[in-house]
Amino acid sequence: MAGTESTTTILDSGTYEIIRKRLEEQRLNLAERLAKLNTTRKQIFNSTGFQLIANQRITTVNNGVARGIMAFGNRTLFGYNVHFGLRENVKLADVFSIYKFTGERFDPEPLTLIEDENFNTDFTNLYKYYRDSIFARFVKTENHLFMVFQTSKNPEDRKAFKWLIRDDKLMYVDDRSIHEVKKPAQHEFDWIKSDLSNRRLGVHPHISVLDKVFIEAVHGDITFKIEDNTSTGKGIYAEPVLNKDQQLDDAEYHYADLGNLIPIKIKPYGENFRAYIFNVRTKQVLPIAALLDAGVLLPDNQGIIFPNGYYLQNGEHKLFDLNIAELEFSSSVASPNGEDFLYVFYQKLTNTYVLMSYNVIAQQVETPIVCNGFTVFDDGMLVYFKSENEAVRHHQV
Repeated sequence: MAGTESTTTILDSGTYEIIRKRLEEQRLNLAERLAKLNTTRKQIFNSTGFQLIANQRITTVNNGVARGIMAFGNRTLFGYNVHFGLRENVKLADVFSIYKFTGERFDPEPLTLIEDENFNTDFTNLYKYYRDSIFARFVKTENHLFMVFQTSKNPEDRKAFKWLIRDDKLMYVDDRSIHEVKKPAQHEFDWIKSDLSNRRLGVHPHISVLDKVFIEAVHGDITFKIEDNTSTGKGIYAEPVLNKDQQLDDAEYHYADLGNLIPIKIKPYGENFRAYIFNVRTKQVLPIAALLDAGVLLPDNQGIIFPNGYYLQNGEHKLFDLNIAELEFSSSVASPNGEDFLYVFYQKLTNTYVLMSYNVIAQQVETPIVCNGFTVFDDGMLVYFKSENEAVRHHQV
């Protein structure tokens, strides 16, 4: 009898290995065929992805620190800041310049695009009444352009000049529209706060999250468990908390249901929130602090992207070593072919952008571009720059 059971076990084990090997071979074969198909698709539809085409230079009349760039057709509006000292009469040409982009170089043009009597008056008054004013950034919506200025040493003190965009031309509106410059929702999903119905009491009490993972911050640490078992405190992931005597209800627990991915944020007693993603399929937990700042859903529910990385439904994930705090989601831009999406994160204090390009076919995120200004032309060409540490006339883009 024991021999029969042993033989059956060996057969079951051998059968499993055969099936596993065949599935792995099929997976590799399918991946190879998909790679070939994707290569052919790129050749047919001229999909180049993120490729550096060239380095160019924009030359300004004065030495300045580049701050923003915006495309309108084949023209670009460039904004920068000059140290004026005791100078009182600040002109448009001291802050803005316009160039025609030929594909090979940026040729300077007159400021015709933004010449408007009312705008010129409002611009002059800005520097007259707010001596510490600096140009901060361009913000473009579907129909409007906002020239945002910082009016004091405080980044929150701002003023905006509003323009209507019509056929790649600008029509000045007013200087009272800063309230319209709003950042989008930072999380494209709703955080659900746990309540009494989620509690599971016992020797080692915990919170049930969709009955798929169980979390708590008692007995000295945050613990993730995959079994609804309150008789043990062991789990698949743990990290210490400051207050080791806190009870289950002393902490806050929030979560979201994104299919295979469950974002979770926990606030232990007396501490700030911590954020994680639990993978339902792999039963793995990944701490992601940047998820507290923003979380944007990828197309077709393929996953989630955040200021320093991404996590896909298929389990692939990556965190980039950016070392840039307080990044907020700014916008997303779709490529003309509809398969690439550019996700833009912004840090106001240093005027820093993080650009991440995601391809929905390959389901891959390119290495992020960190810059201080960018724009996208109608054909999908991306132009960006990094500001120099000192004022210069020649700005590399």
